[in-house]
Amino acid sequence: MELGTRCSVALVLAVWVALSAGLIFFNAALLGTFRHPILLTCWHQFVSVVLILGVRAGCPALVYTGDAEKQLPPLTLRSAIMLGLPVAVCQSIGLVCGNTAIMYLSVSFCQMIKAFTPASVYASGCLLGTQQWSIPIVKCLCVITLGLMVTSLGELNFHLFGFVMQVAALVSEGLRITLLEVRMRSQGYRLNALSSVMVFAPMVCAMLFVSALLFDRSAFNAQQISEIGAWVFSANAFLAFLLNVVIYLAIQIASGLVFTLTGVLKDLLIVVGSCVFQGTQITTTQLVGYTIAMVGLQAYGVVSRSPSDFEGGVVAALLRSAWGQEKEASVSIHLASDSTETGGSESSSEDRESVLEGECQPRWGEVTHKRQP
Repeated sequence: MELGTRCSVALVLAVWVALSAGLIFFNAALLGTFRHPILLTCWHQFVSVVLILGVRAGCPALVYTGDAEKQLPPLTLRSAIMLGLPVAVCQSIGLVCGNTAIMYLSVSFCQMIKAFTPASVYASGCLLGTQQWSIPIVKCLCVITLGLMVTSLGELNFHLFGFVMQVAALVSEGLRITLLEVRMRSQGYRLNALSSVMVFAPMVCAMLFVSALLFDRSAFNAQQISEIGAWVFSANAFLAFLLNVVIYLAIQIASGLVFTLTGVLKDLLIVVGSCVFQGTQITTTQLVGYTIAMVGLQAYGVVSRSPSDFEGGVVAALLRSAWGQEKEASVSIHLASDSTETGGSESSSEDRESVLEGECQPRWGEVTHKRQP
């Protein structure tokens, strides 16, 4: 990878981390005064709809939902609703519950709970038939669950309702991802971050607007909104849309491995940022629990690629895998060194390294360990 390309990848990923963390803290601060998560989320979706229509008018290829090679026509309004409505329902519930949770819990604790997301995705996948039950994977998820329990025990300002809302958000997210696989990808549609906004944002916006009218009419208070400032709400919604744009760019230029590792770094920075900017206290028990959860999360990422390799024991197989990769890396370096000393070509060693990297890097959006037909 050339230096310029590396700098571009690093810049986009840095912007993604900054926008993601910034939006979380922005939402937490805004919901501290405007305690109406349904209407705020609805506003996010409305602004996203307006902006994505502008993107579609200027560059329709970015939001094209069809596939010319597969002769797959783009989604029509009717087909989008028929296929995507269950996904939009789960997305609506997840967004509202997640925004509700940060009204009662610290940002750092919410972020720690999100480590349980893979367990939610896997459980919903097993329930709907897109994932196959596997003991090695369950062991990894049990480690994540143990870490979450320890983290919760160490939380100083634990709020049961906020905790339930965050867990509900994770369950909804797991169902959303699984239903996206069942409803959309099974028909050949693979949406990117921008086309997803175009398909789902209108449905989510409509459902949340009706929900706000039915359950939270006090949110439509012009005086309260004007006191906070229309520009604050506009900036908040624009930041949410801009995050989707940056995610689209990051997925396009970064490998799956780099994107995943950056996501881990992002979570850690958000936890640290909560301590620095919000004065949140993190206990030693929470640190231990979060560390356990992150270890389980990384083990899950490895085991889920080929669960059958870990039937004899997860820890032993992980150690063997790590030792084998270290030996392969040292052999590649030794071959490259020998080739350089003898004046030969280095292409052979580079090819080996690229093959090794390609084998260990998952593709973004690829569902691992599907049930075999």
